[in-house]
Amino acid sequence: MSVDLNFRDFFHPVSILKLRRFLEKSQWFSQEKLQRYQLNRLRVILSHAYENVPYYRSLFSELQFNPQDVTSLDDLKKIPILTKDIVRKNFNILIARNAKSFNPVLTRTSGTSGESVEFYLDRPSNILEFCYYWRYWSWAGYRIGDTFAEFGNFYFLTHREDIHKIHHFNPFTKRLILNGILFSYENIDKYIEVIDKHKPLFLKGLASTLYIFALFLKKRGQSNLSFKAVFSTGEMLIESQRAVIEEVFQCKVFDSYGHMERTVAISECPNGGYHINLEYGIMEIEQQKNSNEESRIGRIIGTSLHNFSMPLLRYDVGDLVEIKKESIYCSCKRGLPLIGKIHGRQEDSVITPDGRVLTSIYMIFELVEDIEFGQIIQKDKNRLVLRIVKKESYSAESETKLLSIVRDFVGDIMKIDIDYTNIEEIKKQDSHKFRVVVSNCKWDMN
Repeated sequence: MSVDLNFRDFFHPVSILKLRRFLEKSQWFSQEKLQRYQLNRLRVILSHAYENVPYYRSLFSELQFNPQDVTSLDDLKKIPILTKDIVRKNFNILIARNAKSFNPVLTRTSGTSGESVEFYLDRPSNILEFCYYWRYWSWAGYRIGDTFAEFGNFYFLTHREDIHKIHHFNPFTKRLILNGILFSYENIDKYIEVIDKHKPLFLKGLASTLYIFALFLKKRGQSNLSFKAVFSTGEMLIESQRAVIEEVFQCKVFDSYGHMERTVAISECPNGGYHINLEYGIMEIEQQKNSNEESRIGRIIGTSLHNFSMPLLRYDVGDLVEIKKESIYCSCKRGLPLIGKIHGRQEDSVITPDGRVLTSIYMIFELVEDIEFGQIIQKDKNRLVLRIVKKESYSAESETKLLSIVRDFVGDIMKIDIDYTNIEEIKKQDSHKFRVVVSNCKWDMN
């Protein structure tokens, strides 16, 4: 989950400042007061869904569910869970009839599940996202205007003229984007040079990217790069990775969890507590069998409290989280409740023949609209297999686009095979948690 701080999409100063002031205060509210806020927001979003969203109008009528009768957060459980498959099959009737008044933007993500999902985000959810990150990053000392570095690929894939550049710097937002496609030990001096030039106070990236970057710097003997804080996101952060990152960059790592559909946000405070941001959305846990007396592990079910163009109610996010059964308060004194651990997906990296380490190649499935489902398997250092489930709209042009984007990542040497298959064949190959990237090619520092 990320926010680009793109002022064209996020710049609504009056609304931002109002919500920002509220979030600064609300983090210190009691959990009871925060839950009352959630309940008030939930009533608003449920009434809006009933009045304006055909899917929910029909569902609520069938269930004889009246938003006006909602008196507690538990009443939300009267609504069935919304799966990604339901969203795909009912996309048009999940859009609010008055969506245009909220400035909707069509968004598409495969996430790390490999399954394509489309949805709308809007002005209220953009304002929420901006203010959430502003508050979360401020826990580490961030202030608007501070130079901020981030490993990313999306900018370079959508600005093809810059795809061979190590970085892009926006002097207006002070955002330094480091090109993850070119990430390799051989290029490490180029990354060091650009970081030294712009002197960002903060660094953000996938846990695996940050970890590998730190290992590269250790191998090189580079110890001069330091930050005020490092932000890890998008993958489960292993404690051994955290230790290396903090050692190399001489600062604390702040870990977080989120997803593009914006129903749930979890962020780590300076005292190490993983806080559920109750103002962001409502998080439920579908308990798993392997839960024990002290904690419960389950799938995250999220409800958006700020997206009016396409509200997602009891949305099955698909990732796992662990929550202590006994309520525990953080020593930071914030009222935002804690979780135990994030059991999110941890993807393998793809190692290119020229030694680059690609940690977010899964995003190719976000860039080719005609793919229903996909998986990337690295057989060896010189061979990549793309397992693809096609949409009906998939064509020869789609394949050409797919191969072009993959080549942008891996270069010209690697052999690329495409295996057109179906979802059932892809999923049954692994009885454990599905990984969109599976690599049989292990990298080392020797």
